[in-house]
Amino acid sequence: MNARNDSVALLAEHLRANGLAVVSTDTAAVSASPSPNAAVREDVTADRGRYVTSYEYEVGRYGDEEATAHRVALLVAAGSGGEAPPVDVETINATIGRALRLGSGRPDAGVLADLEEELRGHVALLLSEARKPVRLLWPNSIEAHRLKTRLDAIERRTQHGLGQGVLSARVQVHQLARDCQYLLARRIAEARR
Repeated sequence: MNARNDSVALLAEHLRANGLAVVSTDTAAVSASPSPNAAVREDVTADRGRYVTSYEYEVGRYGDEEATAHRVALLVAAGSGGEAPPVDVETINATIGRALRLGSGRPDAGVLADLEEELRGHVALLLSEARKPVRLLWPNSIEAHRLKTRLDAIERRTQHGLGQGVLSARVQVHQLARDCQYLLARRIAEARR
């Protein structure tokens, strides 16, 4: 067994310790749910030293399986109407900062790809929470329409990919960072209400 397989097996043990039903989908992925027949589940894949959900949100790193299992348990509980998913504001702000600090030089394509992946994960988590207040607004109001349109545009942007060339990749990463900034600011404002 290699390190990734060992890490996934260890993660599965910690998920079970958190009371989740776990199915190994392959040597590098597990699916966790509150019970074996539950409709709500979270698929977690081991990828380049980290654990990511099917929405490409990073929930942990190799060697930190206990904390990762706890985060996955919170995500599963949130999907079944339980506690809200954890949002690590410091990590998200650090990722946004790294993305916005890309200077006028030629950043490595791998750095851009990693940043884009991290930002898409953060956006996916924040977007699900940002959509909740839309349901509370008057359905045909201008405010509801504007918010829904903005959130739909952000979601579409996460599906664009980096495109061809460094300039296209930098623009995509920069825009995702701004989208993430907007969603995080909305979440913080909603939490203060």
